[in-house]
This record gives sequence, C-alpha cells and structure tokens, in this order.
Amino acid sequence: MGGRCLPNLAVMRKQDQPAHQLPSFGRYLNKVFDFRSAVAGLTDSRHEPEISPAAVFLAAFHGFVFRLPSFQQLEADLTQPALQRWVGADRAFSDDALRYSLSGFHLEGLEQMLTDFNRTLKRNKVFDAERVKGRIVAALDGIETLSSYSRHCDTCLERRVTVRKAGVKVEQLQYYHRAVGCQIINGPVKTFLGLEWLKPGEGEDTAALRLLHNLPDRYGSRFFDILLLDALYAQAPAFKLAAEIGWDLVVSLKQNHRELYQSAVRLFAQRPADCQLTERCGGKSYEIQIWDTEGLPFSADYPQPVRVVRSEESLTQNHYRRGQLTPETTEHEWLWITTLDPKAFPATTVRRLGHDRWKQENNGWNDLTQNWAFKHGFLHACRHRPPADAQDSELNPALDTGPLVPQQAPAVSLVANSGLAAVSLILLLAFTLSMAFTHCHSKLFRRYRMTTIEVACQLRRGVSKLPPNIRAPDSPADPQTA
Repeated sequence: MGGRCLPNLAVMRKQDQPAHQLPSFGRYLNKVFDFRSAVAGLTDSRHEPEISPAAVFLAAFHGFVFRLPSFQQLEADLTQPALQRWVGADRAFSDDALRYSLSGFHLEGLEQMLTDFNRTLKRNKVFDAERVKGRIVAALDGIETLSSYSRHCDTCLERRVTVRKAGVKVEQLQYYHRAVGCQIINGPVKTFLGLEWLKPGEGEDTAALRLLHNLPDRYGSRFFDILLLDALYAQAPAFKLAAEIGWDLVVSLKQNHRELYQSAVRLFAQRPADCQLTERCGGKSYEIQIWDTEGLPFSADYPQPVRVVRSEESLTQNHYRRGQLTPETTEHEWLWITTLDPKAFPATTVRRLGHDRWKQENNGWNDLTQNWAFKHGFLHACRHRPPADAQDSELNPALDTGPLVPQQAPAVSLVANSGLAAVSLILLLAFTLSMAFTHCHSKLFRRYRMTTIEVACQLRRGVSKLPPNIRAPDSPADPQTA
C-alpha cells in the first residue's frame, strides 16, 4: 500500500514546486538585453501594416521559446487574449499574416540584434566558463536544412540523386538549402555568431569564407581566439584569413590533403608515441597514444609550415550481446592541423580541442533539429509575399487575407523571399536568449534540475496566468513592460 503511494507523492511534490513565469522571462530580457527597444526597430516590406513587424517578430519569437513545432500551432495559441497583449497585437492574427510579413522581413535588424546580444553575453562574462587556457573557442560547420523533389525557390541548390521507383533506379532532380554557422562552444550558452546560406552554384567552403570575412566587421577580430574547422575547410584561403585576423586554427586532417596526410602518417610510423594516457568517461575507457610534430608544409599555394597532431585511441565500452553485458573495443585514428604554439598548447590540449568540435554538432545542430524545429522548412518557396513596391498596390491592408486571385488584381512583382533566413535568425535569437535565461538567471533550473524543455513548457503555461489588462474605459492602455 505504501509503495503504491510513492509515485503519487512524487507527482504531488512536482506539482507543488514553483514554476517559471513569463513576466520573469520578459523582465530578464529587458534588463539585460534591452529587448523591447531592439524589437521596436524591426521592419518589413509591407506598407502601413495593421499588425506591426514587432508584433509579428514577438509572436514568432515566443513560438520558438515555447518550442511550438509549426506556425499553425502558434496561430492556435494566438487566440488567447493574454498572448495577444503580450506580443502587442490588438487582435488575433493567422499564420498567413505571419508568413506574409516574415517573407518580406528585413534581415539587417535581426542580424544586428544577434550581434548586440552576443556582445552583451561576452561583456557579462558568460563565455569565460570552460575557456581553454584563457582562450574563447568557436567552431564552424555546415548543415542541410531541407530538401524537396518538387517545392523550390529561386535560391535553392540543385543536385541529382538516384532513387528507386517501381523497383527501377532513376535519377531525379532534388532541391535543397544548406547553411554554414559559427558557434561559441565554451560556456553554458553556446550561441551562434552568424549564419550564412549557400548560394546556387557555390560550395560550402565559399560560404564559410564569406561568413568568416564578415565576423570581424560585426564583432571585432578578438571576439574569440581559436576556431575549430572540419577537413572540408582545410584550404589556403582559410589559413591566410585566420593569420590576417589573428585566430588560431585546429582543423581536422583527412585524405583530402593527401600529400600532407601521407607525410604525417609516414613520419609518425617511424617513431614511438610522444605521450600515452588513459581516460574514463561515462562508462567508456580510452587508451590513447599521441604524436606531435612541426614543420610540415601545408600546400603548394600556402607553403607555410604547420603543426600536425595524431591520436590513436582504443575505445572500450560495454554492449549487450545475447542478453549479456560484454566489453567491446574499437580502434580510432584522428589527425589535426593546428597553428597553436606547442609550448602553450601541448598535444593533449590539441586533441581535446579537436574533439570539442563535436560540441557544435551535439549542442548546436542536433539540438536545433530535434528540439527547435530548425529543419521544418518555414516559409520555403512562399509565394504569398508583399509587392516589391507596396505603394503601387492596395492589396494588403489587413495582412491576414489569403493569396489573391489573379483575376481580381493585376500581376505585380514580389519582394525576394527572405522568409527562411528571417525565421532561422528568429529561431537562433530564441535559442540564445532562452539558454541565457535558463543557465545564467534561473535558480529554479539549478535547484530542481529540470530540463530546458520543461522550462519552455512552464513559460507557455504561464501565458494563461498573465493578469488581465484592467483599466478605466477612457484611460490609455499601459505600454508593454515585459
């Protein structure tokens, strides 16, 4: 009898514990980031809109903070008067109004918000935790956000893939979007510094260089100190740019640089390892041998000598085989090119930095994909967009009407679709500010050891607890303070 009561007691205790409230979240954003002032300056391509760009942004922003999977779910939540007042809208508006505004949203304001908020985080020493010998570490990598065989836009990338139809392999044209992101990987808030979309006909390395060129203009050259890169970016332009700006690099070395790779492997095969160590972490055991050498030429177009570190690792972990827990050992080999000084950064530190690049995969792209609907494909190929010259058309005063019938209005040129980029930036802003609130401000998060998803659910439930807007009939409405 007593055993059956224990789960009920646990549920009762969880119900009694305090929860996060939306006004607390709003006060934190305003106090630390001056959030509402930044939002007030956002603009889009509409002419005299009934629903302001700030209200559209706040609706989408809070939809991502609440971890809503789609704009249709956000539309349902916007039927609550409390949420309408919170985002600064006089009435409910549909997901079609969101799409119409966001497809013509001006990206400069969103990018400036992301830059200003990241500067605030650094000024508040959020990135000081987990520094590597006093250095701030960033990682850069790419991700494919969506793909389709039918739906496409003017900026889609194209490729031919082999698919099986009726048992026969055929080639089919596929449309997709891919982006490159740079993320701070040390500290509790692993924010993205920027996002660059690949353009038709260019490679991921070109977009990565464009992003790296823009970062010093937005943040300054010393916003971070060490940059971790995949083997795809192990090219002379990246090394030249890093040397010019003052960044140190740790780059994975694979056989795409065949001469350097083979030279390093032959050199290391002729001598024993420089150091050996054992690590145990999370039920896994690593037996590690590390080699370190300097003075190897990188390439013909960048003949500067580079340092190469090699790590051979034997990983032992338990797996269930036929109902029994059995230890299994696998062998792994890693090589990295680095510009770090060997006196300040020994080979063991370079190895750790090389593996830290996976933090961007786990705490960045994977988290955004699984928990933030980053690959949902918001507003991809959206045709319901404002006219390129909104003053020439009287078609959109209400903003939440459906697409116009061609017979009812003359054909007009539409603005370029910035919806996918705008929604991605809003999502990154929600990701950054939610993590800052949870890890840097919330005592409940640390005290009760709840998950970030539970924090998001509590904030969403807090909408129904917002006080009503009670005022005298003739008095002006109070401005939003949260």
